[in-house]
Amino acid sequence: MKTLDCIVIGGGPAGLMACNELGESVNYILLEKNDKVGKKLLLTGGKRCNITNNLPVKLFIDSLNIAHKRFLYPALTQFGPKDVIAFFNTRGLELELEQNFKYFPKTGKSQSVLDALLLGIPKERIHYKEPVKRITKVEDLYLVETELEQYQARDLIIAVGSNAYPTMGSSGDVLLFAKHLGIPYKPFTPAETYLFSDKVKTDYADLQGVALTTNLRINTDKKSHEGDILFTHFGVSGPLILHLSELIYERIEHEKVILYIELTEQDPIQIFNERRTTKDTIQTVLEELTTKRLAKKILELSQIENKRVSDMKKSEIQTLNQYLKAFDIPIDGVEVKEKAFVNAGGIDVKALSPQTMACLEYPGLHFVGESTDLQGPIGGFNITIALSTGKLAAKDVKERLSHHG
Repeated sequence: MKTLDCIVIGGGPAGLMACNELGESVNYILLEKNDKVGKKLLLTGGKRCNITNNLPVKLFIDSLNIAHKRFLYPALTQFGPKDVIAFFNTRGLELELEQNFKYFPKTGKSQSVLDALLLGIPKERIHYKEPVKRITKVEDLYLVETELEQYQARDLIIAVGSNAYPTMGSSGDVLLFAKHLGIPYKPFTPAETYLFSDKVKTDYADLQGVALTTNLRINTDKKSHEGDILFTHFGVSGPLILHLSELIYERIEHEKVILYIELTEQDPIQIFNERRTTKDTIQTVLEELTTKRLAKKILELSQIENKRVSDMKKSEIQTLNQYLKAFDIPIDGVEVKEKAFVNAGGIDVKALSPQTMACLEYPGLHFVGESTDLQGPIGGFNITIALSTGKLAAKDVKERLSHHG
């Protein structure tokens, strides 16, 4: 049996950052179940890897959907978006700002991000094709059993990800470890994913590919959400839909969910009334208020003849106003967690210290990145969370080692 200071389990961004922070002074190894590290990282952002964004820490945290977002303050104040950018710059990787929000590597390749993370890790530290089967606490040490070997260490950093894209190795192993050790966790559920709508597939099939920036309400909620959506062959997608999918998944379990989408910011009633003195047709005005395809669809759904605006009844204007201000999309399902970009769920953060990412019940046992119930929307949030929590856990390992001599 091999004895080490620390064992890192999982070679995604959280585990790799932990290894970078551990450095040469710590006797550690990284156990990776795949034949290479960073498989999922290489796919992110269309294989370009959106590493982080330009939000200050407070706005970054405010942008998260999760109720326990304040847990991340210690990690992000020590290693937030600005620090992520500086880290990669020191590794010779320049980042480029796109859409005045997202940072990508200037090379345009996610492989560059992985290469930069691997620069600080000696090759012999990484053990490939060595999935962990069991973790057991034995006195002051953790016994880690793989298919090939047994190891023991005072500290562990578990960075095995969630259940999103299991073909990349994220098969939800962390929940098995948690169950065995009696650590509270939440089952993985889809977050950041697509929505299915039978009505879109049938009645709105001709809207496939229509994209718009809109305000959206869920059911009769007073709160509206602003962003971009896309009509697809199966339902709806786009950044706003991905961001709201986690909330919709929670609701669809116990109530019918209907999205009400605003197709124009203008006041349709005022516009139609102003055009009564012109020769404009209804469709002409609708096309100005929204897109050509949506204008045609609204006329079809409302069963109003395409005549001159001057010949319209008040009731017809009211009907079109309803379609333009609250276009309804009933939601029938959310894409499964395995195909979601990100999962909600994982180790319950109530069981962890926000200052160290260590388990309150098991000193030296750290959970980081998507292994925990911490996640954010698309836009560099999740990789930043992974890097910051991985670094925080490794700092705690070094601190503990210095105390133990």
